[in-house]
Amino acid sequence: MSYRLATRYAKSLLDLAQEKGQLEAAHKDMASIESVIRSSSELRVFLKSPIVAADKKIAVLNKVFSGSISDITSKFITLLVNKGREAFLYEIAQAFTTQYNTLKNITPIKLTSAVKLDQATIDTLIADLRKRENLGDVQLTETIDESLMGGFVLLYGDKQIDTSVRTSLMKLRNLVSDDSYIKKIH
Repeated sequence: MSYRLATRYAKSLLDLAQEKGQLEAAHKDMASIESVIRSSSELRVFLKSPIVAADKKIAVLNKVFSGSISDITSKFITLLVNKGREAFLYEIAQAFTTQYNTLKNITPIKLTSAVKLDQATIDTLIADLRKRENLGDVQLTETIDESLMGGFVLLYGDKQIDTSVRTSLMKLRNLVSDDSYIKKIH
C-alpha cells in the first residue's frame, strides 16, 4: 500500500514540477527532505504520530525546511499533511528520486571496496559498466568496507557485481565443504 501511495504522490509532484519548470528545484528539495528524515528518528516518529494535529505538523515542517525548499515543495508537503499522508513523506521522497532518475536516465551506482580506489580505476570501472549495460549518466556513491578484504562490489538497479575476496573465500569454503566430488570408498 505505501509503495503505491508513495509512487502516486511522487509522480504527481514530478508532473507538476515539470509543468511549472521547477523540476530541478523539486529534485533538490526531495533529496534534502529524504536526507533529513533519514537522519532524524525523532522527525520520523513525529510524522507518524496520530496524536499531533496537522497544523502543528505543518508548522514544524515549515520551521525545519524554511528557506531551504521551494514554494512548490512546501505546498506539496502542506497538501500531504492535510490529506493525512505525512507519515509517507520519506517514501514519497525516495519514490520521487527514483522517478526523477528514470526520467533523466540516471543510474545510481553504489561502489563498495576494501580500500579507497584511485579515480582512474573508478573511471575505468564506470566506463566499462556504462558501455556493457548501455547506461546513461551515473550517480556514484562510494563506501569502504574493510571486511571485503580486497576487490569491490558494484550495485546498480537490481544487479550486483561482486569481485571481493570475502565472497571468493566463501565460495571456496562452500566448494571444499561440499565433498560430493570426492569418491567415497567403503
